[in-house]
Amino acid sequence: MRSSPRHRLLSAALAAAFGTTFVSWSSLASAQASEQAAAPTFDIRVPAQPLAAALNELSRQTGAQVFAAGDMVTGISAPAVSGRLTLQQALDRLLASSGLVAVRNGASQVTIQRASTATAGTSLPPVTVQATADGTTEGTGSYAARSASTSTRMDLSLRETPQSVSVIGRQQIEDQNLVTLDDVLRQTPGIVADRLDERVQFTSRGFTLGTMIDGIPTFAFNTVAGEVSMLSTAIYDRVEVLRGSAGLLNGVGSPGGAINLVRKRPTSEFSGHVTGGIGSWNRYSGEVDVGGPLNAAGTLRGRFVASRTAGDSFIESKKTAEDVLYGILEADLSPTTTLAVGVEHQKTATDGANYGQAPLFFSDGTRTRLPRSFNSSAPWSYWNMYSDKVFANLDQQLGGGWRLKLDASYLKSKRKRASGDLNTFYPVDATGDSTIDIRDNPATSRNTSFDAHLRGPFEAFGRKHEAVLGFSYNDYDYAIDTNLAAPTVFDTRPLNFYTLQSFPAVTSFPYKSYTLSGQTSEKSVYASTRLRLADPLSVIVGARGTWYKNDALNRNQVAGTLTRVPGSHESGVVTPYAGIVYDLSKEFSVYGSYTDIFMPNTERDSANNVIPPQRGKNYELGIKGEHFAGKLNTSLAVFRTKQTNLPVEDTSAGLLPDGSVPYRSVPGARSRGFELTASGELAPGWQMQAGYTYHVKRDNKGVRLDPTYPNRLFRVSTSYRLPGDWSKLTVGGSVSYQSSIYYDEASGLGRATQGGLTLIGLMARYEFDKKLSASLNIENLTDKRYYSGLGGYNGYTYGRPRNVWLKLTYKL
Repeated sequence: MRSSPRHRLLSAALAAAFGTTFVSWSSLASAQASEQAAAPTFDIRVPAQPLAAALNELSRQTGAQVFAAGDMVTGISAPAVSGRLTLQQALDRLLASSGLVAVRNGASQVTIQRASTATAGTSLPPVTVQATADGTTEGTGSYAARSASTSTRMDLSLRETPQSVSVIGRQQIEDQNLVTLDDVLRQTPGIVADRLDERVQFTSRGFTLGTMIDGIPTFAFNTVAGEVSMLSTAIYDRVEVLRGSAGLLNGVGSPGGAINLVRKRPTSEFSGHVTGGIGSWNRYSGEVDVGGPLNAAGTLRGRFVASRTAGDSFIESKKTAEDVLYGILEADLSPTTTLAVGVEHQKTATDGANYGQAPLFFSDGTRTRLPRSFNSSAPWSYWNMYSDKVFANLDQQLGGGWRLKLDASYLKSKRKRASGDLNTFYPVDATGDSTIDIRDNPATSRNTSFDAHLRGPFEAFGRKHEAVLGFSYNDYDYAIDTNLAAPTVFDTRPLNFYTLQSFPAVTSFPYKSYTLSGQTSEKSVYASTRLRLADPLSVIVGARGTWYKNDALNRNQVAGTLTRVPGSHESGVVTPYAGIVYDLSKEFSVYGSYTDIFMPNTERDSANNVIPPQRGKNYELGIKGEHFAGKLNTSLAVFRTKQTNLPVEDTSAGLLPDGSVPYRSVPGARSRGFELTASGELAPGWQMQAGYTYHVKRDNKGVRLDPTYPNRLFRVSTSYRLPGDWSKLTVGGSVSYQSSIYYDEASGLGRATQGGLTLIGLMARYEFDKKLSASLNIENLTDKRYYSGLGGYNGYTYGRPRNVWLKLTYKL
């Protein structure tokens, strides 16, 4: 059989990422397809309900992806289906008398078609009913998420999860032009994004967030060699954000929660798009995304993504270029076995890059009030980030609804950075007298992670329950060098900062000052179970045992000394988890959850010693709603966190030997607050993601600990597709409000305050036909002048002024 042009296009793209690896995979998958065994059976229990909801429930119970056009299933009711059945048998019963049939696209993908269409041999373009069983959001057109596994490893709906979870899906990412993780989290309910320089720190409820990829915890972003905020969204289907302790799956889980980045997967039918755009400050972008089957049987599928975004900035002498490549192959080795392998590459290069911030005050205590375009680093400064990742995962169905999943990945990250930076910890005089730091700071890191877990149902006391048992391993090492242009411990020189942009370039750094290196490893076992004690009542209990080790070395090249930095060694630390969900009605549930906190610190105090691990407890109570057959999710939560050994910046001490800010340990921190969220379809064509959060964090003396973070946040993003003759046009936008913040300058020069801030964005998209569309996005419509970061390096960072993106997208 001759391959189609689409097969050849996708194969060529994947070959660019994998070389010729896919050829051997194709041969393997074809051989396995001819040896497929009998279809597996499942314990199916789907109650009578609307067909769209019934297909979603069947997806959840079997792990299959079920596709159908939304208008095809609207208004159709499905009968109750139960028993030990194959996927096809269950589908046949659900679709009986509906005029619809199920057409298999592979071992675990199904398209719902009208019987007359299927008989004629024509195919309909697949559109997901909501999200698929694994939570996929791409193609749904919805801001609502069907499920999320960030909290418990079980594919629970948001209503069934006894913690606060928000999911920013593919539709919202595209509508609001969220091109980096920083962009995403600035529109996520309850998340504060505080920009230091090129780095951004994300917090929830006053605490930092951990990071997961495809549900697997990673340490890859624990040092400057890997900056999580720079990650491109081009390769991700969605971003799941858990607020509250993530200790069950993250042995070193932050009380703030976790960010779970879920990759795009190959599609069962050929699909793709090409996008090009132009924006303010001479920016441009381009993206190619293609995926689909690579053999006639559909047992081998692939996907390839390539994107580039580049251009200038509103900051003087600053420009950035970002390049992303992603390739994944997915093979059905048997009807019950799927193997996926993939590669990722991202490079983010910034010229005129900032390290540190602009000064808030002159040495006489007056405010600096510099222009937004002020660059606190010399134009020859640069900050280039590189990351290369390979990963593989195996999904094995074991029968009886049980599945074994294995995930492994290896990531290598590198930073190249040299700069001349205005030092905001030294006096800055109104005449221009100041100090510049000159250094070369390359950094490298490697992260190896592995996770294996079993998940499935079991019966006890006449009811069906669910359990998860798993093991995870993380190993991370890093090295940060400091090289100087002069034979001193620190290369600091006098500067007139008004002439910083003409400061002579430094191109050679022959003097090695010091090297900070370290290694972190974690091994853990975890288990959880969801017990259905009664029809309306579910209890989730679990625990995690963690073995953790962190060591670091500081090599002083000038003095010729090697110092071991005190680290953290913990063995068999048990982190319990408990949650309860009670269904009040078909739409509403109340819940409560409790989680222990165990999080080793990497921050060091003024004596350069690592602060002891954070420990504490997290409580949460709330009510959740699931409306319009799952099209809209709502929640109200109240929370309280108690914690010891919380690291807080110690502005009274000088910088550490590596130039970083020291921290102090707070013995009795506590955070409390509440939040309201809603996500999904409010009315036909009207999508929304919204949230209001209040929190306050204080020490054991009642002193507020995070005045540079707002304690009130309101976020709403929305889009509306006009009806009737105007249906080609979609309009929308975003509103983000935060309450006032302040920072007391380290040397006592004064307090910088920013009042309540509201930022407005607008979007519009016009579909010329089924393939070609144009979109317009306007950020900071009213051109507010505001801080996107305050006090991180005793200074400030300005947020982006009003700017525009115009993009064209052509669907292949």
